[in-house]
Amino acid sequence: MPAPSEQYAAYVQALRSAGLEVKFVEADDTRPDCVFVEDTAIVWDGQALLTRMSPHREGEQAGVEDALRPTHRISRVAPPGKLEGGDVLHVEDTTYVGLTGRTNEAGVETLREFLTPFGQRIVAVPVENCLHLKSGVSYLGDATMIVAPELVPAHAFDVPEVIETAREEEYAANCVRLGSFLLVPAGFPQTEKKLRRFAESRGVEIVPLDCSEFRKGGGSLTCLSLLW
Repeated sequence: MPAPSEQYAAYVQALRSAGLEVKFVEADDTRPDCVFVEDTAIVWDGQALLTRMSPHREGEQAGVEDALRPTHRISRVAPPGKLEGGDVLHVEDTTYVGLTGRTNEAGVETLREFLTPFGQRIVAVPVENCLHLKSGVSYLGDATMIVAPELVPAHAFDVPEVIETAREEEYAANCVRLGSFLLVPAGFPQTEKKLRRFAESRGVEIVPLDCSEFRKGGGSLTCLSLLW
């Protein structure tokens, strides 16, 4: 099994192969979850909303703020709001927000204030069976979502097509669409077959990535980057 550093390097290479410029935030060795950088901010059109996370993760935003400040206008989620990026799923002009142990109603309202000026519709989705909303659902592009029905209610999303993960392959619901590439977690063959059928019909290349080491910490593919 590849070491965490090797899995991370493969992820970074996949981002670059999809045409993205990759910038790094310096790691904080005192904060073991800081690799899950997605949770620290919501980035949109030159603005960044720094989140307010669980107490054991508060402080991870500092390095991200330093990296974003030269190019983005910074705002923050204030108490009593709680919001983590893993609960925020953009689907065209709708943003779904998971109501979880990490994100509350006040956090959703702050996000609504942040995104509504950009024309985004905000829809809250109660989530009880997984850590974050995106632990159980991803947007694949082309009006299609993948959902782990044991974790997240598929009927909560207003899209024409929903692909369901195979039984006991719920982790495969977290994917990253980057143009003509679709990054998927390796090791979930039945769900990957479904995703390959989707990809082949759209001219998209599937890129399986081993993220088993990050899974041990409750993380997945989307957790490892902030995309804009």
